[in-house]
Amino acid sequence: MKLDLRSLTRLFPLLCPYRGGLAAAVLLTLAGVGASLVPPWVFRISVDTYVAEGSLRSLRWAALTVMGAALLQGILSFVSRYAMEYLGQKIVFDLRDVLYKHINTLSFSFFDSARTGDLLARVTSDTEQLNRLFGFASVNIISNSLTLVGIFGVLFAWDVRLALIYAVLVPFMAHAMYMYGMRVRPVFQQARRSFSRLTEMARESMLGIETVKVLGQESHTKKRFQSESQSYCRASIVAGRLSALWMPYVSVLMGLGTGLVLLVGGYWVIVGDLSMGLLVGFIGYVGMLMRPIRQTGMMVHVVNQSTAAAERVFEVLDRKPAAGDKPDAYDLPEPEGRVEYRDVSFAYDDGEPVLRDINLSVNPGKIIAVVGPVGSGKSTLLHLLPRFYPLQQGSICIDGHDVGSVTLESLRRQVGVVLQDTFLFDGTVAENIAFGRPDASLDDVRAAAELAQLDEFIQTLPGRYHFSIGPRGGRLSGGQKQRLAIARVLLTDPKILVMDEATSSMDTATEEKLQAALLEVIRGRTVFVIAHRLWTVRLADRIIVMDKGRIAEEGRHDELLQTGGWYAFACEHQFAGTVSTASKTQSGGDSS
Repeated sequence: MKLDLRSLTRLFPLLCPYRGGLAAAVLLTLAGVGASLVPPWVFRISVDTYVAEGSLRSLRWAALTVMGAALLQGILSFVSRYAMEYLGQKIVFDLRDVLYKHINTLSFSFFDSARTGDLLARVTSDTEQLNRLFGFASVNIISNSLTLVGIFGVLFAWDVRLALIYAVLVPFMAHAMYMYGMRVRPVFQQARRSFSRLTEMARESMLGIETVKVLGQESHTKKRFQSESQSYCRASIVAGRLSALWMPYVSVLMGLGTGLVLLVGGYWVIVGDLSMGLLVGFIGYVGMLMRPIRQTGMMVHVVNQSTAAAERVFEVLDRKPAAGDKPDAYDLPEPEGRVEYRDVSFAYDDGEPVLRDINLSVNPGKIIAVVGPVGSGKSTLLHLLPRFYPLQQGSICIDGHDVGSVTLESLRRQVGVVLQDTFLFDGTVAENIAFGRPDASLDDVRAAAELAQLDEFIQTLPGRYHFSIGPRGGRLSGGQKQRLAIARVLLTDPKILVMDEATSSMDTATEEKLQAALLEVIRGRTVFVIAHRLWTVRLADRIIVMDKGRIAEEGRHDELLQTGGWYAFACEHQFAGTVSTASKTQSGGDSS
C-alpha cells in the first residue's frame, strides 16, 4: 500500500483563511534557514584567509558573525515555530468544529450503528494528531526541505566532485523513505482502529460498571480490556520497530558519505587540489545534513499517522447528513394537533420493512396508546413523526402540513418526545430540566418538575434544583431520571407529546400519581403513549395494536377486550414472559 496523501490534501481548504499567516511563517523559516547556512561559509573564509594571513582582528569579526547568525537563527526559529503551532491549533479547531457540527447533522440511523468511543477518538485524538502535522511536523518539513536544498546548492557551487559523493546516496535514502511509508501506513491504520476499539471498550466498561459488578464479571471485563490493549500495543510496537529501523539506516549512509568526503577531500588538500578551508566548510555543511535527513523518518512517521487520522475523520465527514429542510420549507404554524399517517411504509437500511401501509388519523387532544409485541414497529411508527428518520413512502401530516415540508426546528418544537432510554447530562437538576429551554426561569423549571411529580423529591436534595446529578444522572434512580426527562419535555410546552415507555422505571404508585397529573397537562394536546404494561393505557381514547409492522387492532380498551385478539390475550397475562408467548401464539412467531 503506497502513501496516499489525498486525505491530507482535502484539508487544504481549511488553510485558506490563514494563508497570510502561513506565508509569513514560511518566510520566517526561509530566513532562519539562511541564517543557519552562514557559519560553514564563514569557516571556509576564516581558514583560507584569516588564519593563513594571521589576522586576529578578522577572526574576531568572523566569530561575532557566527554567533550573530546563530542568535538570529534561534530567534527566527522560535517565531516561525510558534506561528505554525498557533496556526495549527486554529486550523484543527476549525476542523474539530466542522466535524462536531457534521456529526450533529447525521441521521438517527447513523448513531444506531456507530460506536461512541470510536466517534470520540475521531473528534479528539484523530484531530489532535492532525494538529501535530500542522504544527510540529509542518515547520520541520519546510525547514528541513529548505535546509537540504540550500546545503546541496552550496556544496555543488563549491565543488561538484565532493557534492556528487553525497548526491549518489540520495536515491538510496529516497528508496528507504518510500519503503518505510509503504509498510508503516497500514500499521498505523490498524493501530488507530485498535485504539478506537480500546476507547470504546473502556467507555462501555465504565458506564456499565454497576452491571459488571452485580454479575461478577470483573475478571471477564478485565480480560476483554487486556485483549484490546494488547492489540493496540502490538500494532504500536510494529510501527515503532519500523521507525527504529530508519534511524540506524540513515546514520550508516551519512557515516559512509562523511568518511568518503574526508578521505577524498583530505587527499585533494594534500596534493594541493583543494583548499583546507573549503574542506572544513564542506564537512560543516555535511554535519548540518544529518539533522534534516534523520528527521525525515520522524516526519514520515507523523505524516503516516496524520494520513490515517485524516482518513478516519473524512469517513465521518463523507457520511451524508440527515435530510435537512427543503429549500422552500416553512415554519410549522401553531398546530391544533391533528396527526395523519397516509400509506406509510418504512425499512432500516434497505432491509425488511418495519412498517407496512400505515394509515392512521388522530384528532387533536386525543390520547393514543400504541401497544404490541417486541419488534412490531411501535417506536418506529412514532419516531417518524418528528423526522428522526427520513420517510421513504407515504406522508405524515400535522394539521394538513406535511412534516417533510416544514422546518425541522419548528417541527421538533411542537413534537415533544420522552424516550425510554433516558439520557441526562452531568449538571444540576435545573440545567437538565431546562436543556430544551435554556432561557427558562427557575419558576418555570419548578412548575415543570411539579407536573412530573418530581418537585417533592427535589426539595429533599442538598441544593435542591442546584443539586448536581452526576454523569448520566448517576445519583438518581431510574424512575427519578424518567420523571426528570418528562419535566424537560413538558417545559418546552409541545402541542404533540410522544411518550415511548416513559414510565417503565417508575413504581406503580408514582406512575399513577404522574398519570393523574398528566391528565391535566395533556388537556388540549395530542398524546401518543407506548407502553408494555397494558393497564397503563386503559384510559386512552384509542388503542393501536401493532403486529409485524401493521395495525392489527384498533379501538378502546373495552372494545378490544371483546375481540379476543392479541390485546385481550395480553391483558390476561401481565407477566412479560407470558405476553411474549402470547405474541408468538397470536402472531405465528416473533416479530423482530
